[in-house]
Amino acid sequence: MVKTLFKILLPSFIVLILVQCESKQIKQPIGGEIIYEISYPCLEKNEESLLFLLPKKMIMTFSNDQFKNEFIFNTKSSSLGLINNSNKKNATLLFGLGNNKKYTIIDSNNVDYLLKDLPNYEKTKVSSQEIFFLDKICNKIKIKCLQNDSIYEIITIKDLKIKNVNWCTPFNMINDVLMEYSVEQYGMEMHFKAVSIKNISPEDDFLLLEEKYTFSNMKEYLKEIKAMLSIFDCNE
Repeated sequence: MVKTLFKILLPSFIVLILVQCESKQIKQPIGGEIIYEISYPCLEKNEESLLFLLPKKMIMTFSNDQFKNEFIFNTKSSSLGLINNSNKKNATLLFGLGNNKKYTIIDSNNVDYLLKDLPNYEKTKVSSQEIFFLDKICNKIKIKCLQNDSIYEIITIKDLKIKNVNWCTPFNMINDVLMEYSVEQYGMEMHFKAVSIKNISPEDDFLLLEEKYTFSNMKEYLKEIKAMLSIFDCNE
């Protein structure tokens, strides 16, 4: 009787185990989130009163070679971000200031126009150094700014792969996700440092653009961005 009962119950146990395993697989995170702290070295020395207007944090949410960068401001009336399908080299830039909310599209045909006013970098011949950063294996790399021959260090993470992640940035010679780096944009120096990284399953609509944003062509969009950032220019 015991053997008969065992034969009857065994298939049920197997089905139960398979269902539990399948449920666990469904719940596994399919993406992740990196939070960066942002500092402004030049403004912190010379124009500290302007810092309250600027974002102090950026959140990068990613999944399947697509990601969103969202800058976090002190006020809800300001917004700045990037929605990037890096696999297809297609991205949306967006900003909002009060009721003025604009977006533009970047692709392989116009990305050079975006990059022409930003610094150019190249890798140096110095070998990268493997380090631990946020308990992850990372590389510390030296790069050279071609505008002023300055040498900068950046940190990239080894085991996180997002195809063409830096394709529309001045760091497009770097294949890996940046964890710490500095960049100058229209006269404003910004330093980004990752302070946390975790696995998450983003919402299905995390890459959707809100309807309240209106389209602006690339030239008009960048003209407006430059005008807004001009008050933070440390070179003037």
